[in-house]
Amino acid sequence: MPASTYWANKIYNVTYKATNLTAPTTVYIALFTSTASLAELKAGTLTNEVSGGSYARTACTFGSPTDGDGTGGTVTFPTATAGWGTIRYAAAMDASTAGNVLEYGQLTSDVTVNSGNTYQFNSGSVVATVD
Repeated sequence: MPASTYWANKIYNVTYKATNLTAPTTVYIALFTSTASLAELKAGTLTNEVSGGSYARTACTFGSPTDGDGTGGTVTFPTATAGWGTIRYAAAMDASTAGNVLEYGQLTSDVTVNSGNTYQFNSGSVVATVD
């Protein structure tokens, strides 16, 4: 996942301006419908995040990086109690609600989540990249 403008600026400031960075205590994965856009997520605009139907951002634990890339463990969202629509994007967030986009990306294929479905990222399928 590429870094958002928010996160890229934080990394830049730590590296080149010797500012401090407090890492998020927990990183959450958020889902966005097909009407969002990569440009909005890069800018940190939370347009069209899934809502309702028991949706909640879900915590993700990342392993140690290799060559700037790290993978997350299994992320299982709550079972939908109403349709969530067509999911096209995911983002790593620094809070369970509101907060900042850290990294974002488009799914390899769109997924429609209907009532009764449980959506999951398998271990290793969420990749954080510092590039």
